[in-house]
Amino acid sequence: MADEIKSAFSRIQQEAKIDGFRHGKVPMNIIKQKFAGEAKDRVVESIIKKTVSDALKKEEFISVGFPVIEEFDYELGQTLKYRFTAERHPKIEVKDYKGIPLKKEIFKITDKSLEQNLEVLRERNAKLVPSKSDKVTDKSFVSVDYDAFDADGKELPEIKARNYIIDLNFENTAKEFKEALRGLKTGDERDVKIEYLSDYPSEILAGKTVTFKIRVVEIKEKELPDLDSDFAKDMGSENLEDLKIKVKETVEAEERRRQGIDIEKQIIEYLLEKNKFEVPQSLVAENEESLIEKMKNYMKGQGASEEYVEKQVGLGQEKFREEAEKKIRLSYILNSIFKNENLTVTDADIEEEKSKMKTSNPGRESTVDKYFAEKKENIMLSLKEQKLFGFLIASANIETEEKNMLLKKDEDEK
Repeated sequence: MADEIKSAFSRIQQEAKIDGFRHGKVPMNIIKQKFAGEAKDRVVESIIKKTVSDALKKEEFISVGFPVIEEFDYELGQTLKYRFTAERHPKIEVKDYKGIPLKKEIFKITDKSLEQNLEVLRERNAKLVPSKSDKVTDKSFVSVDYDAFDADGKELPEIKARNYIIDLNFENTAKEFKEALRGLKTGDERDVKIEYLSDYPSEILAGKTVTFKIRVVEIKEKELPDLDSDFAKDMGSENLEDLKIKVKETVEAEERRRQGIDIEKQIIEYLLEKNKFEVPQSLVAENEESLIEKMKNYMKGQGASEEYVEKQVGLGQEKFREEAEKKIRLSYILNSIFKNENLTVTDADIEEEKSKMKTSNPGRESTVDKYFAEKKENIMLSLKEQKLFGFLIASANIETEEKNMLLKKDEDEK
């Protein structure tokens, strides 16, 4: 203890600046008089760091972060007494991670599903043209001007719009607009009253009764491009057959991606079910807060009111806590498997990944080099995950089942 006290005062003497004395030359009796409190703090910090570390090693206790010092009693020259608490990383032995039973659904691409994907492509490239009908129908796209007024008749200028397109076929379009616009002609006007709930996401509209004074500017309809060579060339293909090949390759790649996501999801659910243990609550709380902040930022970015956001946080509190706990527990499970199986991510793995990225991004080699230099840690984590799931999948018992690919329309009809 005496050595720590002497060392603390010595360091303070070297750093101290007092008028009338050269830097580092203040007499020790003055240092002890003026800086006793600081010396005490330094001694306490130094001793606690050393003795806490020794105590944890002796007990083979791996602490989550630095322990919390709850109380201590010390005056210079006396024996330091203190109490601390610490959370420990759980000691686990992961069970049943080899031979995981998995079900792999393989959706075959049929001629019908290929046709449907081509139709989706046409839909995405459709144009809005003046309607052949002079009246608004359920399939119409209506260009409208509208002004908005609150329950007292006061105008709400932040809500007014000009040449605003309303898609009557879109399921999320307010039913009040659909009912009011149906059957109108160009130039017709109509009032629409909508009562918004107090927890409506938009702060401007939440809890208000708003009257929209609408005028139909133009009635439009969707015009799909013909499925021919001209359309194929617009899509960057040589001809229609080339477009079909590319669409099929895209769908196949997406199907492989879906299969991978589904298999990984099954593995995660299986491992969590088979390996249940307590995890550090401080890590759970930290992760929970991170999830909540992400949700808040997303909802606020969508224009949701503060009241609505806080209500959703309250409703989802238990779900956030559960999700955070699973995420922390899964990280322990996966890290344990990685260590047990002596899996590693080498420099050769990183170079191979870099080479692949350069091949798929010709002309951007320097950008790839910069990315790998700046994001090496993230890349290593990604490769670690790939290796780990590659090992788990290779050792799993996979049952495959082939099905014909159906789009949502077919599923709804079944």
